[in-house]
Amino acid sequence: MRLHSQSFLLVRDPTSVPTSRRRLQDLVKMWGLRLDESSDTALAVVTSELVTNAVRHGTGTVLTITVSANVSRRRILIEVYDGSLILPVPHWAGTADETGRGMALIDRLSLCHGADRTTCGKCVWAEIAMPPQRVTRQQLIPHPRRAARAIARRLGTVRQPRTAVRVDSRSGHGRHAWAVLRELSSSRPGHEQRPQVRDQEEGDR
Repeated sequence: MRLHSQSFLLVRDPTSVPTSRRRLQDLVKMWGLRLDESSDTALAVVTSELVTNAVRHGTGTVLTITVSANVSRRRILIEVYDGSLILPVPHWAGTADETGRGMALIDRLSLCHGADRTTCGKCVWAEIAMPPQRVTRQQLIPHPRRAARAIARRLGTVRQPRTAVRVDSRSGHGRHAWAVLRELSSSRPGHEQRPQVRDQEEGDR
């Protein structure tokens, strides 16, 4: 399950509406999400309406926007926090009204939406559908070397690390080092010790 989440602050001002759209577009690119035309339009319109409602009907000087993406569920959650405890009331605009269509757009373009009270005000949120995402090799195997070692251990083909020993052939330390290496190699699992033919022949004599 791939999850992404990030929050940022905006001034409760009409100029923050286009800023919020740009910030969401940057997050989508940074997270490597792929949106089609319908999901990109839904994300832009729903974000604009949520922030616009918070600017018009909220309180406080700062808005907190939290964006979360669940790639497995193919959903993007947008949450807008402000300082007002008054929850929004659905209002369906008439044909002659110039405003009041924000909730209708959110209801049409989102999978689900709602509002909740918080300790400092309220949170108005909506979820947007995403198209199926491409899966890369890095996402399937986040640690390829670790996975290769696990497979090797399962198959019983783990190779012992090579040991390099620097010896001085002009002294007796060289023979001692090769004897130690021979003893280590003979103690490895699956290693069959070669018969000491020469020692047996000397014993027969």
